[in-house]
Amino acid sequence: MKTITFSLFAIAFSFNAMAAINCETAFGEKTFLIEDERIVFSKDSVEQGRSISSVDQVRTERRHKGFDKVLYKDGLKHRIHIDNAGSFSEVEDYMVITSPKGHEMTYPLSCRKS
Repeated sequence: MKTITFSLFAIAFSFNAMAAINCETAFGEKTFLIEDERIVFSKDSVEQGRSISSVDQVRTERRHKGFDKVLYKDGLKHRIHIDNAGSFSEVEDYMVITSPKGHEMTYPLSCRKS
């Protein structure tokens, strides 16, 4: 009985704690760091130098092996889908950016644990 209780507690605790994940779109257009309840976007450009933008209001929807994170940045809705947090895939992991008019752009993601 003690083993079962400990196992359930360990599983619940490990499910809530997520290691930081670094992701980027093709050609490095958008790079960001996914933390538990925060996403940090970074962008390098010659004109502006390096800029960092952090979004703290992130809604997380947990899936069987992965998760979706939804946030609003610069008036656009960003939905980040990670199909399996244990094994990243450029085919199954993506980010969808939706404009206020409903236009969607989908970017495949290349992710790794940091």
